[in-house]
Amino acid sequence: MQLTQDKDEMLKDFNTRFNRATLRIKDLQISVVVTAMMSGTRSRSFKMSLSKNPSDTMHELLRIRDKYVYAEEAYLITKDMKDRKELESNKRKTRDEPELRDNKDKKK
Repeated sequence: MQLTQDKDEMLKDFNTRFNRATLRIKDLQISVVVTAMMSGTRSRSFKMSLSKNPSDTMHELLRIRDKYVYAEEAYLITKDMKDRKELESNKRKTRDEPELRDNKDKKK
């Protein structure tokens, strides 16, 4: 119950630590696992999903968790691609600006 996701920690990494911790506990009930995961995660959407539809089995909990892990990874990949495009666009603009100025100066 004391395990919490760090501020910059990805859900996937938190779940790895969470799984290691739960494997050490003998006869762990699924309701306790769900409660601990809800209190430990920083992902609001994952937490809300667990609170609305609590899992009855560990398999179901892992399946739901994996959906949110994949969604987080997809978001980060998309964000990275968008950031790269913006960076390239800004580089092109800064490279083009001096040429435009030079052409204007030559016309005068």
